[in-house]
Amino acid sequence: MIRASIDIGSNSCLLLVLEVEGHSFKTLESHSRITSLGKNLDINKKFLKESVDATLNALRDYCEILSNYKINLPDVIVTATEASRVASNFNELADPAKDSLGLKIQRISGEGEAYYTALGVAKGVHGNSSLITIMDIGGASTELINVELKDFKILNSISLPVGSVRATDWLAEGRFKDKMLEIFKEFDLENFSVDKLVCVAGTMTTLAALLSGMKKFDENKVHEQVFFKDDLENILTKLKERTSTEILEEFPICGKRAFSIYGGALVASEIAKHLNISQFEISTYGLRYGVALEGRVDERFI
Repeated sequence: MIRASIDIGSNSCLLLVLEVEGHSFKTLESHSRITSLGKNLDINKKFLKESVDATLNALRDYCEILSNYKINLPDVIVTATEASRVASNFNELADPAKDSLGLKIQRISGEGEAYYTALGVAKGVHGNSSLITIMDIGGASTELINVELKDFKILNSISLPVGSVRATDWLAEGRFKDKMLEIFKEFDLENFSVDKLVCVAGTMTTLAALLSGMKKFDENKVHEQVFFKDDLENILTKLKERTSTEILEEFPICGKRAFSIYGGALVASEIAKHLNISQFEISTYGLRYGVALEGRVDERFI
């Protein structure tokens, strides 16, 4: 059976096509486009027109890719997360996606985002661990999730209102440190203090590729890569006070994430310090895998 999912996040728009047979699956297509829906969201409380246009263009391209497979566009599971939960003009994206492309975008709750991210990650975790803690740094939010793997049960989850794009905006406004202090005062993160975090999403996968010296992003090589707190701090030193153009020139693998990679890495660093995390393991699975493997979005998460 062929299944497809699209994850419309606060920074990127992701396409996944899977061939699913029983409990096994094969990835047929995996694509990512930076669309920056979360840019200036805290100021405007709405999507920028250029971000909506970029997302719709990505969706059109994905529809072209999907035309090569026997799947009806209304059957594609399209989810939208924090930026779409916040934006007052969400319909400026949802209406043309449905009317022109035949794609129904479902805004899912933070709880749903955590559930399907954890489900996707759990499918790709190997080893003897029975419990893992996941960190998902998006564009506008960061999810922390404690998961029992054996029977797949989410023990704790929390959604923090900070991500790579929001952090980048706060840095430009000189508010990053104050905003992070507010978050750490408001949210109790004691349950998420572990030695190692399993990390998903573009900030951490890009950092892993950068640390390994990749010239071209290879999802298979990044998956299950491990790096340490000192590695993250060394990268932050190299990225600090550089423009996105300068970052892109030295680290071309960052691509369109060059404008927000420092902000995202700083979020990871601040959370790691707060929780005394020393090690990070990368998973390239996540929300889009979770919903594709489940084959639907449960109504309680919409």
